[in-house]
Amino acid sequence: MKTNLFLLGMAVAAFSSCTNEEVTDVAQNRAIKFNQFVENNTREVTELDNNNNPLNSFYVFGWFGDTTGNYDDQIFNNELRTTSYYWVADKNYIFGAYANGNGGQLNSSEVSFKANDGILTFSNYTPNDAKDLVAAISENVECKDVVNQGPVSLNFQHMLSQVKFTFNTTDGDEYTLSISDLKFKALHTATCTYTKANNTIVWTGSTHNDYLYVDIEDVADGAKNYTVSSESKLVIPQADTDNLKVTFTATITGAGLEKNANFEATLEVNENIAGISDANTWMPGYRYNYTATINGDNIDPNLENQKIKFTPTVEPWQDATDTSVGPQISVVP
Repeated sequence: MKTNLFLLGMAVAAFSSCTNEEVTDVAQNRAIKFNQFVENNTREVTELDNNNNPLNSFYVFGWFGDTTGNYDDQIFNNELRTTSYYWVADKNYIFGAYANGNGGQLNSSEVSFKANDGILTFSNYTPNDAKDLVAAISENVECKDVVNQGPVSLNFQHMLSQVKFTFNTTDGDEYTLSISDLKFKALHTATCTYTKANNTIVWTGSTHNDYLYVDIEDVADGAKNYTVSSESKLVIPQADTDNLKVTFTATITGAGLEKNANFEATLEVNENIAGISDANTWMPGYRYNYTATINGDNIDPNLENQKIKFTPTVEPWQDATDTSVGPQISVVP
């Protein structure tokens, strides 16, 4: 069966403050210190936030020089934020930082930082639901007083998107409705450049592979709630999502019956929420939730032209009124 699948909802992520200050304790109070802030996320994946799973450890690149944009001496070189370095008076500094999950490190072939350009690059990256990739680039920091120099502020951005699916049914009292083999093929390994100057995140690549979801045993969830969501998966942000195809098998059992049907649907942004983010584009820091209602008559294999109806709602990461907050994205397929 071929159907059209419309976007359920998305909302822009917003910043939230973290009251815990990450400090490297070194004599004479001359050590370089960091404050970090992480955008709020959902509880569907192993994500980083400022409350339940705070960012306790991250890796840093640091450069300094005589003038802004002319950084010719390196200090932090893909090293833990607890590594001891000291301020030098009358120098300008810039820092790039990241965490691949809480404290997860990438090797030198996977991450790099161009200080003079203010660009962090993540090469040939593949998402892992246990590793929320976040990154930050500081403003230029001018050191005037090596003893009383304040901590470096790092505002971490989520580099990835999230996608999940929600299934509804009105047949929960009559059947068990299971969903299996839920997957879609999309850009799966790509290179990300995060640029401070215009606050952009750009993913480029050509390697497509399947994003696979865990089976749903019963859409009625045993408690006859008639609505069950799949797991949420971290995905590469990308454009042209309306050209992607999601496939799954829906099976009904009960009352001596067992029927199943294979579905193929397109992922298409509903018009009434286009404008919150780019149409038909998964953007960093957004969660995309696609929903469908499936009943027994949809699964009858003789109903080849049966169309599943999808209705949009909004499910934000965090309530936000300023949709300008957060990075802009440019995606090159």
